[in-house]
Amino acid sequence: MSNYRVSIEEDAKLDIAEGYDWYSKISEKICASFLFEIKKTLDYLAENPLLFQFVYKDFRQVPVKKFPFVILYKTEAQTVKVYRIFPTNMNPSGRFTILRK
Repeated sequence: MSNYRVSIEEDAKLDIAEGYDWYSKISEKICASFLFEIKKTLDYLAENPLLFQFVYKDFRQVPVKKFPFVILYKTEAQTVKVYRIFPTNMNPSGRFTILRK
């Protein structure tokens, strides 16, 4: 099976930055672990993007291990397009607001 290319949208990048900022107030070690787990999950998605179920229309989500976050994405041809990376305690109606307001 060939690897997919992972594309991270700007809103997802902002989500990562917000999570990093929040964890950096707790510990540098925890925020480094947060980034490592995000990267590890994205690498796994590049290999297995169809493994996770649809949660809304064409969107799938994958949990980030060790952290209460999920990655919301779509597959298009040979690309995994990451739209949001958000905490699991986020209001469910906001999860599928793909663009920030």
